[in-house]
Amino acid sequence: MVTMSQTKAANAVRRNLGWVLKWKYSPTLLFSGANTLCSVVFQFAILSKLGIGARSDLYFASIVAPLVAYTLAFGALNNVLVPMFVEAKAKSGREEIVLLWNCVFVTSVGVSLLSILLYYPLRLAFPSMFRKLAWIDLRQVGYIFLAYSLYQLLFLAVMAKNCFLFAKGRPLFAQMSVFCGWVVSLALLWRIHPTQSLWRIPFCLVAGNTVALLFPGLGREAFFYRGGLLKGHATLLFRRTLPVAAGCSVSWVEPAVDGIIASALKEGSLTIYYVFSRMMLYTVSSIFSGYVQPVTKHLAELAATDSLWELRRQTTKVVVNGALLGLGVLGLGLVALLVLSSASIAVLHPYLLMFSQNLTAFLLLLGFLIGALGYVGYSNSLYVLRRERMFMIASLIVFPVGIISKFLGARIFGLAGLAAGTSVYWTIYAAALLVCFRWASQIADMPASHSPTLQGHRVQS
Repeated sequence: MVTMSQTKAANAVRRNLGWVLKWKYSPTLLFSGANTLCSVVFQFAILSKLGIGARSDLYFASIVAPLVAYTLAFGALNNVLVPMFVEAKAKSGREEIVLLWNCVFVTSVGVSLLSILLYYPLRLAFPSMFRKLAWIDLRQVGYIFLAYSLYQLLFLAVMAKNCFLFAKGRPLFAQMSVFCGWVVSLALLWRIHPTQSLWRIPFCLVAGNTVALLFPGLGREAFFYRGGLLKGHATLLFRRTLPVAAGCSVSWVEPAVDGIIASALKEGSLTIYYVFSRMMLYTVSSIFSGYVQPVTKHLAELAATDSLWELRRQTTKVVVNGALLGLGVLGLGLVALLVLSSASIAVLHPYLLMFSQNLTAFLLLLGFLIGALGYVGYSNSLYVLRRERMFMIASLIVFPVGIISKFLGARIFGLAGLAAGTSVYWTIYAAALLVCFRWASQIADMPASHSPTLQGHRVQS
């Protein structure tokens, strides 16, 4: 049976979690929603500069490959760094500061090496991947790749900094840094004319991430480093992220699959689908960084006190609340975008008209939004339970279903079919992770005498 001390600890964590969800993260969610709106406005600002057609298709196709490559290599860090910083903070000697610097160093070296290895293969493979865009001068694609690689290097540094702030209980500062970066990026994009130099667009993001990395600062506590831990931290990062990266890889490859399918449809389809899917994905990201990721600390505390029954309840609540917040954030963002477009109707009206003609695809992608939020909530709790391998297996099993649904939908119904296939895939994905989480938490909640391999989550009798 559960001891008295465990019951008290679970009740304390539950009360703290309830207070956190109601009040503490409201400003964080506000800034997270503002960041989502800024990201959507940035996409529409690109369209106001390039139009919707071959030129915009070229830009979005050029950033798909590096986006997938860097996400495959480093995207899992966003899932595991917060627990790692929490664990490092419990040790003596300010090890969480050392882990921060070592993480920035490892990711910087990794991005640099990956950029060198991918540059020429990407230029060679681009005409085959996007046949309708083979007319373009490949030097333009190379310049975009290099600028986007620099953006990714700074983006990973900002991500490490923000995960550190989440672990320190300062999520508002993390969201403020991202917001300041978006303001700078939007201001620069408004002043440039990238029609013939598309690489200038990612350089606006480079400038924004530089500002986000520097402000708000971490204070004097960040000026600390102790040698001898780099190898151990690099090994730990690799060991913790490898199962998550293998499981997430199927969803991270998805933009490349979508881009290739959409580029085979009518001109402008890649741009329209990319912008619609980015709106959904940015909304999911805002809920993750503004709500799910800060709550991870408290979910980990529930698992540590063997209150897995409460973990199941709170995870379900996180998923439901996340879905409602996602729809709310997306709705507010669309209202704000319409207000903005009415103020500059001459600039945005032609593009909004083209998007309105494909509104069916946007509505069908709402299933992608709901499914992805369920995926985020349940996968996050699987990481808390240290069940990364189970997540990986489920992801690899479900992914072929997504590929088949996308190809069949696009072939039969065009852009709307591609959107419907995406929604079907993510809905099935979320349901599979729900089953995995329920099964894993129920096994972990068994008495130690019935399950000798619970990996540190035994209920003491």
